Amino acid sequence: MLITSLVMSLNQLLPVAILLILLQVIAKQSLMKLLGGLILGIGLSFLFVKSAPLISPLFDYQGLEYAQIGLCILIFISALYYAIKQATAAFMIAIISVMTLYLSHYIIYLIGFWQNNEAAQSLFIGTFLGLGICSSFSVLLYFLLSATKQRFGLTPLLVLLALNSAAKLVVALDLASQIDLIATTVTVWDLRDILTENSEFGRVLRALIGYEATPNLTSVLSYALSSVLFLSVCYFIPKLITKEKS
Repeated sequence: MLITSLVMSLNQLLPVAILLILLQVIAKQSLMKLLGGLILGIGLSFLFVKSAPLISPLFDYQGLEYAQIGLCILIFISALYYAIKQATAAFMIAIISVMTLYLSHYIIYLIGFWQNNEAAQSLFIGTFLGLGICSSFSVLLYFLLSATKQRFGLTPLLVLLALNSAAKLVVALDLASQIDLIATTVTVWDLRDILTENSEFGRVLRALIGYEATPNLTSVLSYALSSVLFLSVCYFIPKLITKEKS
């Protein structure tokens, strides 16, 4: 139970921490706005879990999947808008959406096992260790990305944000395939002998850029096209705005 709680906490907290650090390094938000976004995100995560019995019966009992797909799309759009405009509203929407998407799973996990007295201690320790590891990783990532920005500019960060955001659309596709909105396509490659998603580095890469050891064709095409779209919009829109002003 201890290891399970630790792994579960890392799987759900790392994607939130990575996106938060990325957006914060690209354009720093004030501490009050940052705390406000985190508090709202936690609150809406609990609200999402509380509302699950009402959402689930919608769309032929596929309401939760549709809601999660919507959150994935919202993360992509808000991250893209933030990359272009550095708007506080886009930052808030991206952070609240990613927290609702991932923390809701973890809250359900916590609620499910917290009432078990034998599991409660392991659950608490695993969660505490997960928070500690995630916090340490976030600090290291923040300084690494800040140094990268100082040395190479915004371009590497925008590439990383594009890959991270594109990964959310792949998550949306996986959810869509679960409810038969799209057909599952053939596996393009199998890298499990080189790096599995369940390894330490594999988990970090999955949270960072959406690494999959056995992706299907639809996922690969979606990932590539959405990444290119993200970077193209980041490149051309500012140029058009500058041209109009001049």
